[in-house]
Amino acid sequence: MTLRAILFDLDGTLIDQFQAIYIAFSQVISEMGFPVPDFETVKKSIGGASESTMAKLIGQENAKQAVKLLRPIFEKEMLNGLIALPGSLEILNFCRRNNIKTAVLTNKYGPHARAVCEHLQFSQNLKFVLGANDTEWKKPDPQLTNHALSKIGGSINDTIYVGDSPYDLKTAQNVGMQCLLVSTGTHSESELTKGQSVIVEPNLSELLENQIKPLL
Repeated sequence: MTLRAILFDLDGTLIDQFQAIYIAFSQVISEMGFPVPDFETVKKSIGGASESTMAKLIGQENAKQAVKLLRPIFEKEMLNGLIALPGSLEILNFCRRNNIKTAVLTNKYGPHARAVCEHLQFSQNLKFVLGANDTEWKKPDPQLTNHALSKIGGSINDTIYVGDSPYDLKTAQNVGMQCLLVSTGTHSESELTKGQSVIVEPNLSELLENQIKPLL
């Protein structure tokens, strides 16, 4: 393929924000009178929007109320412990230098996603950051992915989606787009490849060297 654009997931792909996520989720769950799950349980539940994560942890009937409580708490915590994952700035800078357009397509609440990308100085390399509530759709809805492709000026033949979960793989598969995964987020390599034909790299640096550079 002729690579013209890359769409990136955010949590577990470009960033590690799990410390702030866990603190905020734990506080809300405790305030609502439920037992607080351990760190790994919360981490494994992440992938969809906050409401779907809360639904996994405390039930769908409680999820909407939990998200209302979550946002102001998370906004106070969101930069605590936040890090750019290995290779994230490297791959974004490489793409900019080589005229490969990049953007973020995530189910993280849009304003939070943009604040994180600005804080970590990703934004200067990104065409846009598209998150939850920015449109009527959420991943893996193909309408959202097609909207992102149109927005970045790419197609399924010249754009790759990079993520860290089976949810991200489904996002790409639903429109027939190539997907590359890294095991820096919520799933191990064995979990990501189980029953799937997909390329998984240990981090973005390896993905850049082994998968992206050979396409140029």
